[in-house]
Amino acid sequence: MTNLGFMTLGDDSQKRPDFSSMSDTDLRDYVLAHRKDQAAFYAYVDRMHERPPIAIIEPEDWSEERMQEAIEGTNEL
Repeated sequence: MTNLGFMTLGDDSQKRPDFSSMSDTDLRDYVLAHRKDQAAFYAYVDRMHERPPIAIIEPEDWSEERMQEAIEGTNEL
């Protein structure tokens, strides 16, 4: 893990990494290494939900029209 900035939580002395400053890979690695850290898990899931869905078009189904449909999200893939 590379960028593990820490932030203090409230008045107690516990510190938790600043998830917003972590790369996707670092956050995923942190979640896997700290499986009981629910805040880390939710931060990772929230980040993944912010991403647009990935469209997979099989080579035999590819066409300019099909690509445009995928971009516009007019059909379920």
